[in-house]
Amino acid sequence: MPRVYAWSVPVWQADVDAAGEMRASSLLRLLQETATRASAEAGFDPDYYARIGRTWMVRRSTLALAEPARYGDVLTARTWIADFRRVRSRREYEVRVGARPVATAHTDWVLVDARSGQPRRIPTEMEAAFAPEGGAPHPRPPFPHIAPPADAHRSGRRVEMHELDALDHVNNANYAHWIEQAFLDALAARSWPVAALRAAGGRMRPIEHDIEYLSEARYGDAVTAVSWPLAIDEAGVAIATWIMRDPAPRPLLRARSRYAWVPIGVDDPAGAAWPSDLRVVLAPDAS
Repeated sequence: MPRVYAWSVPVWQADVDAAGEMRASSLLRLLQETATRASAEAGFDPDYYARIGRTWMVRRSTLALAEPARYGDVLTARTWIADFRRVRSRREYEVRVGARPVATAHTDWVLVDARSGQPRRIPTEMEAAFAPEGGAPHPRPPFPHIAPPADAHRSGRRVEMHELDALDHVNNANYAHWIEQAFLDALAARSWPVAALRAAGGRMRPIEHDIEYLSEARYGDAVTAVSWPLAIDEAGVAIATWIMRDPAPRPLLRARSRYAWVPIGVDDPAGAAWPSDLRVVLAPDAS
C-alpha cells in the first residue's frame, strides 16, 4: 500500500469568496501544502531538496469540487503517491469535512534541477519510501489541443509581485484566479456581468478545473487570457482557457473547466434551471 498522509486545517476567512465558499485557488494551495508536508513527514523536507539541488514543479492539476467548504469548517486532507515514472510522480488527494466530500484531485509533479529547471531522475530512496511495493504507472492521456476560435474573448493583465512564489514565478494556485476571471470577463463581454447574474438570481460556481502548466510566468510579464465555451448541458458549462505571454502565440497554460449555475441561497445546484438567455450566450456557436 502507498504511504498515506493526512492532516486537518480550518477554513480561514481569507479562503472564501463573495458567496462564502472556499475558492478553488485556496484548495489548490491546500493541496500544495499537503504534498509538502507529506514529503517532509517521509524524510524529504526542504533541507533535503536543497542538498540535492532539486525541486518539484506541477505539470498538470485536476481538481473536482463536490460540496463547498465554508469559513470555520475543519478540512481533513489526505494524499498518497499513485505512481512514479522516471522524472514524474502522480499524487492523489481527497478533502473532506467530516464524512462530507469537498474535493478530489490529482497532480502530475515533475522533479527538476533547482537551477536549470531541467527534469531529473527521481531518487530510488524516494520511491521506496512512498511506494515500497511499487505499482503500475497510471495513464497520462494528453491534454486535448483545441485552438481558440476567432471570436474567443481575450483579456490582458500584467503579472504582479504578490502572485509569485518562492521559485520566483506565478504560483500554480494563482492561475485558478486568472482562469475564473477570464470566464467572468467573457460573460461580461456578452452582456452577462456579475451584476446581471445576480439580478437573474444566481451565480456561476466552478466545479472542475483541469490545468496543464506549459511554462512559467514571471514578474512584469504581459499575458493574455483567452476564454471560450466548449459545451453546455444541465450539469454545467465547459469552458476552455489559454494563458499566453504577449506576444508569443504559444500558451503558458491550457485549462478546461466546468461551471454550474447556482441559484442564490442554494447549496446544491442539481436541477436548477438556467436562465434561457444565459444558455444562449454560453452555447459554443454563440457569436
